Amino acid sequence: MSKKLQKALEQQREYYINKLLLIGVYDSLVLDGMTTTELKTEYHYFFYDVPSIKVTPLKKA
Repeated sequence: MSKKLQKALEQQREYYINKLLLIGVYDSLVLDGMTTTELKTEYHYFFYDVPSIKVTPLKKA
């Protein structure tokens, strides 16, 4: 792997680890054992996942 690609992957990994540590769900031991893809998935789950809201129709009187 080229050094630029290796450095970019390390920076991406550090970015996701730092963001996930901010929310406090995981500790650094757990995050160190995760792959970059897993980190990215968890990041998107906690920061971008909007819970689905069921729309209930209004009842007419």
